Amino acid sequence: MIRLRGVVLYKDGRLEEWESGTAAIAKWERYALRHKIPIGEGAPGVLMSMVVAHAALGIAVGFDAWEETVDSVETTSDGDASFVPPTLQAPSLEA
Repeated sequence: MIRLRGVVLYKDGRLEEWESGTAAIAKWERYALRHKIPIGEGAPGVLMSMVVAHAALGIAVGFDAWEETVDSVETTSDGDASFVPPTLQAPSLEA
């Protein structure tokens, strides 16, 4: 059985974990076919991860609107999804 897990980092700093199986992958395939995007070799991996995350989270708004709120999506199929947000540079105390 295929299980995908991941984390979405939103532009507002929220993190949201998600998990899904082949149903979300099927949604990716339908999305790709509608937009004439390759599914197998040559498929855009980041876009696939985003479409799968959108489906897994059951987002009510359309993909394009939701995508505008997302900073990053991390996906794994090994059962250990982890996401480390980027470290912001601390303000310098030197003048």
